[in-house]
Amino acid sequence: MKALIAFIVMALAILTLIEINERIKAKRPKKDCPQTKPAAEDCSGCELMEVCEKEKKTGR
Repeated sequence: MKALIAFIVMALAILTLIEINERIKAKRPKKDCPQTKPAAEDCSGCELMEVCEKEKKTGR
């Protein structure tokens, strides 16, 4: 019986942590910098910084 209660408590804790993580992800600013983005736009906040820098250097 104790094992069942412990399992249920553990499952609830995991579900709570997942929910907290999803809420934190939703609050973060979205990183959107596709490769087709014009070179005039600021790409400093995206994961594709190298791609945007290459576009600026080549003049695309």
